[in-house]
Amino acid sequence: MFKVLVSDPIAKEGLERLREAGANIDLQVDVKTGLPKDELLKIVAAYDGLIVRSETKVTAEVIRAATNLKVVARAGVGVDNVDVPAATERGIIVVNTPTGNTIAACEQAFTLLLATARKLGQANISMKAGRWDRKQFMGVELAGKTLGIIGLGRIGTELAKRAAAFGMTPVAYDPFVQPAYAEKQGIILTSLDEVYRRADFISVHSPLLPETFHMIGTAAFEKMKPGVRIINAARGGIIDEDALYEALKSGKVAAAGLDVFEKEPVDPESPLVKLENVVAAPHLGASTEEAQVKVAIDAAESVVAALNGELVPNAVNLPGLSSEALAELKPYLNLATKLGRLATSLSDGPISNVEIWTLGNVLPDHARLISMAAQQGLLENQPGLDGPVNLVNARSMAARNGLEVVEKTTTESGPFTGLTISLRVQTGGSASNGDQALQPLGLRVFDGTVINGQPRIVSLNGLMVDVEPSGYMLVSRHIDRPGMIGRVGTALGSYGINIARMEVGRRERAGEAVMILAIDEPVNQAIMEELSKIDGVENLRFVSLGD
Repeated sequence: MFKVLVSDPIAKEGLERLREAGANIDLQVDVKTGLPKDELLKIVAAYDGLIVRSETKVTAEVIRAATNLKVVARAGVGVDNVDVPAATERGIIVVNTPTGNTIAACEQAFTLLLATARKLGQANISMKAGRWDRKQFMGVELAGKTLGIIGLGRIGTELAKRAAAFGMTPVAYDPFVQPAYAEKQGIILTSLDEVYRRADFISVHSPLLPETFHMIGTAAFEKMKPGVRIINAARGGIIDEDALYEALKSGKVAAAGLDVFEKEPVDPESPLVKLENVVAAPHLGASTEEAQVKVAIDAAESVVAALNGELVPNAVNLPGLSSEALAELKPYLNLATKLGRLATSLSDGPISNVEIWTLGNVLPDHARLISMAAQQGLLENQPGLDGPVNLVNARSMAARNGLEVVEKTTTESGPFTGLTISLRVQTGGSASNGDQALQPLGLRVFDGTVINGQPRIVSLNGLMVDVEPSGYMLVSRHIDRPGMIGRVGTALGSYGINIARMEVGRRERAGEAVMILAIDEPVNQAIMEELSKIDGVENLRFVSLGD
């Protein structure tokens, strides 16, 4: 049975989704909000999944205590309250819900943009004080103005659409966005300095990272137009609040609309918030009824998927995937893991290094994830690992255990029309068979592809085969000679072991060959020893590749 702890309040629809899933995967849901840190540390070891919002701090200490934890889901975009590196080291998936509050956050930013343009906050306060100060609240129109967007993700893109509808020209800076994407959205992609120079309004939509902390400070304000208006509904800390205060006081910045702050809750005596030309809100970007339902459902579904052993599109400690890309990539990841398991099973000693190749023009952007799956397969059954290995921590586990990994990719076609995955594994050792020596076993090459959606092993050390990588196998590498298959089949039959499939690959008659027998049940060591005594059987290995 899986257990999930919900430690911050989420919409009831998310809880219902978890409980519905419980009928299928035997899942228990506990809602315990407002837990003190000491209490969380005492109970977290009992849980496989954890759902939080912003109140619970999932620190490295919490992660160390969570010995069974498999997934942490943040019902929201930012994961500032989760120690992602610590979770990654432990193989814990961390997911967020980036699409659930996209519209809510976009609309909040646009509301602040309108409010700063028309001084609505100040006018509202004046009216409530009984005044009618029309002349004090002269605003500006949005039409014909340039909106600078820093960070062109989902929210920034949605904001650009609304700005264009109001007659604004959106220009954007984002080092991770391709010009073709921006052009398709009707957005001019340019440099950060050019955004500062051109924009009448600037809206921030970047994540808070070490490199974005205080990225908008005194030097940035000096590059902006006089009278620029600043919007931040992303993350506090991206704007240097002391520098913004001075720019607002001097008039360089005409107004600011702020939904987020470097320290929250904000000091009631904050001089920045008290400025008349600041419209402030207490971090309301995701505070709509619709957004809270969406993020709760998204978080619940991500936890259920992760506990089912499925890949989760919004995992922040795995390369990003859309649902569509995930469906296309899944058989390749399965293939890469199986090739890794096969390589480990057939190695003649500890694997010292591996080249992981992806060849072909299918999914070229996901070579890194394919490599991670292969490393998982290589390490899964290695003795002496300091914990379980999975897709999340495969790279760090490989580094810690001395496995040297080289990742190579090319869009040039391999031997098949689709993507070919090739593992080139280096170990020690050699083998011979009486009169005719086999090739040294130090370097072994394992190739696979996907045919009609099904993973296939297509080559072992250059010997062509066609094998479904699943279940139990016996693999023999030997010198081709008549009667080999019959003798092995007869011996297996005498032990009551059925052969499901058989494949032989060879370079030439009476030359080096590989025999692969798919069998219905595992073979114990005693049977392996007897089979190895058959004349001509060399380097016999039992391999278990799983489903």
